[in-house]
Order: sequence, then C-alpha cells, then structure tokens
Amino acid sequence: MIMIEILDAAAARRHIPALAEVLVDCVTHGASVSFMKPFGKADGEAFFARVADSVAAGDTVLVAAFLGDRIIGTAQLGLDMPPNQPHRAEVKKMLVHSDGRRQGIAGSLLRRIEEESLKRGRTLLILDTSSEEARRVYERGGWSRFGFVPDFALLPDGGLCDTTYYLKDLSPPRGTPVSAATVRDAGEADMPAILDIVNHAIVTSTAIWSDEPVDLASRHAWLNDRRAAGSPVLVAEDGGEVVGFGSYLQFRAWSGYRHAVEHSVYVRDDRRGSGVGSLLIGALLARARDDGKQVMIGGIEGRNTASLRLHRRAGFIEVGRMPGIGEKFGRKLDLVFVQKQIV
Repeated sequence: MIMIEILDAAAARRHIPALAEVLVDCVTHGASVSFMKPFGKADGEAFFARVADSVAAGDTVLVAAFLGDRIIGTAQLGLDMPPNQPHRAEVKKMLVHSDGRRQGIAGSLLRRIEEESLKRGRTLLILDTSSEEARRVYERGGWSRFGFVPDFALLPDGGLCDTTYYLKDLSPPRGTPVSAATVRDAGEADMPAILDIVNHAIVTSTAIWSDEPVDLASRHAWLNDRRAAGSPVLVAEDGGEVVGFGSYLQFRAWSGYRHAVEHSVYVRDDRRGSGVGSLLIGALLARARDDGKQVMIGGIEGRNTASLRLHRRAGFIEVGRMPGIGEKFGRKLDLVFVQKQIV
C-alpha cells in the first residue's frame, strides 16, 4: 500500500539515502531534472542534504511516497517566493522510481502537494516538465498548460529537450456560491431571457465578437438549429429566472471531429462570479460524456481573465493563442483556445 507522508527536516536527513536512490534512478533513466550523467549516489545525497536544510529553514515542503518501508517517490513544494508573491509556490522535483511507475504514485504526490499548499495559504502553483508521461499526469489532475519553451535544457546524456509550463489555481471561486440554481434543457419560453444575456454581452463586453445586437427570431432559429444538430442548450435557473445558459456543437463539420465539441457559456451580468458558470460547464461536460464525446474545446478572448480562470478550475488546459485575430471597441483581440479531455 502506498503511503504519502510529509518529511520534516529530521526525517528528511534520516531518509537521504532512500531519497537519493529515487533521484539517481530517474536521472539514469533519462529524466531532465537539472542533473547530468554521470550522476551517482553521492551526488543524490548531496542534493537531498541541501533539500533537508531548506526544509529546516521553512522554504520547502518535502513529500515522500512510501511502499512499505521503501521510499518510491518524492516531490517538493517550494515556498521561497519574493515578497510580492506570497500566494504562490512551485512544485519541484516530482520523482517516481522506475519500480513504481504507472501505479498512480505521481498523482497521489501531486494531490498531497496541493493540500499542503492550501494549508500554507498558497493558491497559485507553477511547475514545468519535459516529460510526456508527466504532462498526462498534470493534465488529468486539472493543471493548465500556459507555456512551451523549445530547447530549454539538456537531458542527462546531453541532448536538448523542451519544457512545458503548467499552473493550477487553488483559490476558491469568488462571490457568493449558488445554492438554489438548477440546470435544465432550454425551451422556447427561455429565449427572451437568453436574448437579454446575449445582447448585454454584445454591447458591453468582448465575450461575443459581434457589434450588432440580435433579435428574438434569431434566438429561436438558433435553438432550432442546435436541436436539429443534436446539440444541447442548457439554462441555469434560480428563483424562476434564467441566470445563464450554455451549449455546444461539433468542433468542425468534418466527420473526423465527431468526438470533439466546442462549447459556450454565458452568465447574466448580476450573477457573474456566483458559481453559475461552473455549474453550467459541469452540466455540459456531463452531457457531452453521456453523448460519447471525448474532447471539449472553448475559445476565450485573451483578456477575459474571469473566463480563463473559470475554465482552469474546471480542468481545461490552454492549447493555443491567436494574437490580434479579432477586433472590437477599437482594439485588437486575442483568441485563446482551451481544451479538456472528457474521457
């Protein structure tokens, strides 16, 4: 049975040989974790001696995965941030021994790191990795990809490798949580409320890249088109009022995209930040999963930080940016694509 434990400075020093064994194994098998070959036991022990000192100073949280009495994996939470970043921490040296791969150890270490981060008031976590296997772990865990650097570092044998940066926002949703809102399929009677939400977004925001308000007939036609395509239109209702809506369509018309859908979610202006958006995204993901879809995609204006944050919390990752592709209110707009694997 795998046990995840936090090592204080004394425990870290006591387990230096075992921690070093994990590090040496990872470097030997080609992990780009700052070190070059040849890398032996003495090198690993010297590194973890410094980590133990950092733990003693309160700058590092050291996590270890035990399989019985053996340390099979380890990770670190770096707390030593500049004064203007008291809410941030870095995940470092996520290591799993080759004997323990594909047993969920990395995911368990990551979840414990996130718990320890919250205990210390750190709500924004950053990490980077050159490993494709690690990328899958982070993305399954709801981490958002936000940057890619080619030829960032050297592999232990000297070859160049790229790195991908990830973040996870652990802060709770802002505003008053919604307790009474429910989600249901939209009907014809909901179109006036949906029309009001759409036109408010057109006139006041860059959430919809259109300059002209739409009329009620166009909303009824839109609903009929979605129904004909077999695509859901959902509304969030609270106190008998529609406070938001969402829908999705196949991402592109060609049959090869049949498992990928692009969604949109809009929330009434006075209910933004209240949890309605999260409720709708969760309902759309559940419907898409039931419909056999595998990927959900969203396109978000680059300065719409609230929507980007909402999607990060829902487990979407950023997969691309198109700078200056749009224009509204006299300024250029960036388009950010986000994506979530549903299955």
